[in-house]
Amino acid sequence: MQLDAVAGDTLYPKGKSYDPASRKLALGILLQAFRDIISPRRSTWKKGEDWKADALEWFGSNENHPGSFNWVCHHLHICPERLRTWLHCYLNSDAKEKKRLAKKLVRFQIPRSA
Repeated sequence: MQLDAVAGDTLYPKGKSYDPASRKLALGILLQAFRDIISPRRSTWKKGEDWKADALEWFGSNENHPGSFNWVCHHLHICPERLRTWLHCYLNSDAKEKKRLAKKLVRFQIPRSA
């Protein structure tokens, strides 16, 4: 699945807008979760594999509290299932395809809300 499919017209409801600060926060959370999966960093208290496992758990969560995957998708007007499908495709790709998808993710833009 192409990342383009995540940002298709059908994923963004018309006429719905959110506070810009909430959208920036949601986008920051989403991008950090992607970073933790694509290139997890080691910290003084946590291994890279732990960051990746935490991010994968976050993507799979069905919670709706602030900061949760569903909350982020809601604020960014992204279909959670399509995003999970894209992530599944990424995780099951070979190294060359993962690199291509990661490059595409770097250029990915969340459309401004209407």
